[in-house]
Amino acid sequence: LMIENLHGKIGHTAFDIDMNYYLGKNSEIRKRDNYFGLKANYIDFDQLFNFNLTRPSETLSTPPEKNKAQSTADVEEHADAFNLYELPFTDMTFDIDVGHFIYHRIDLQNIHTRLRTSHNHYIYVDTLDLNAAGGNITMTGYFNGSDPKHIYLKPDLRFRNVDLDKLLFKFENFGQDAIVSENLHGKLTADIKGKIRMYPDMIPDIDQSEIHMNVQVLDGRLENYEYMLLLSDYLGDKDLSSVRFDTLQNHMDIKNGQLTIPNMTIESTIGHFELSGKQDMNFNMEYFIRIPWAVIKEGARYTVFGNKKTADGQTGDDEIIEVDPNKKVRYLNLKIHGNMEDYKITLGKGKKRMR
Repeated sequence: LMIENLHGKIGHTAFDIDMNYYLGKNSEIRKRDNYFGLKANYIDFDQLFNFNLTRPSETLSTPPEKNKAQSTADVEEHADAFNLYELPFTDMTFDIDVGHFIYHRIDLQNIHTRLRTSHNHYIYVDTLDLNAAGGNITMTGYFNGSDPKHIYLKPDLRFRNVDLDKLLFKFENFGQDAIVSENLHGKLTADIKGKIRMYPDMIPDIDQSEIHMNVQVLDGRLENYEYMLLLSDYLGDKDLSSVRFDTLQNHMDIKNGQLTIPNMTIESTIGHFELSGKQDMNFNMEYFIRIPWAVIKEGARYTVFGNKKTADGQTGDDEIIEVDPNKKVRYLNLKIHGNMEDYKITLGKGKKRMR
């Protein structure tokens, strides 16, 4: 089957297609490699598949039900979705160039990708480059669908200067859908590798995945983040509902639903502090926080004598407080463990601090 210069239009979507596909049974006499080429200025996936946000999603700031058990069982809603990998695959190359691709209300722009499929249900991403959320995203890697009930992605994924406010990344979180960026704002640069469990509808299942990330967030802001509010007794009148920071940078690992954070330094509007620890996707946590005594004394002073005022007498936004590398700093070491409904804050240090 040969298709040359096919032009079509469906709703807002307009496209051009070229294709070679061998229909015979003896592939040894095939004259051309199987090939599919797609070029389009605009594809509206949401219109083509009648997408709408009907199911409310849980945010990362919302604790799950009390004593909800951690489970790695498949989620029926996602596992029973249409499964591409249950169809026969053939050895085929795909070249795709799309100016705008509207997917779940996200405008993916300038998409250039080459994919290859194999008869054993692998999809190889030789190259993927696109612009989204004000930044650039690239990826190489492959999807392993040899077992259509257990699909895995092995990516080398890179985000460069992506605006988290414009990027809605949805994942499966122990039976609930969660969305990244509800609490964290800023410009994201990240390198992500690992082995990620994928459902047929392309939703990742974090509790059945292993992910390794080098992450940097610039000009960031944490809003209404439950864990930050736990420190209110130590930081006086500091505004913990909206914490700004200049740079957040660290290596992080997620394995079977548990996030591990090595020690990192954060300079923010609530002061300079250090953080390390772990947390699972069910909001069970063990964090170690080192807060300078100067920050704690300053917070206590504002609690006793009133809010900090600007020159004109109005309460102002705190500035980002940087640590002085030439000054010796004394810290209060705190340990936060438990979950959002049953937690304890005690004195304690992590077993090993990484500089």
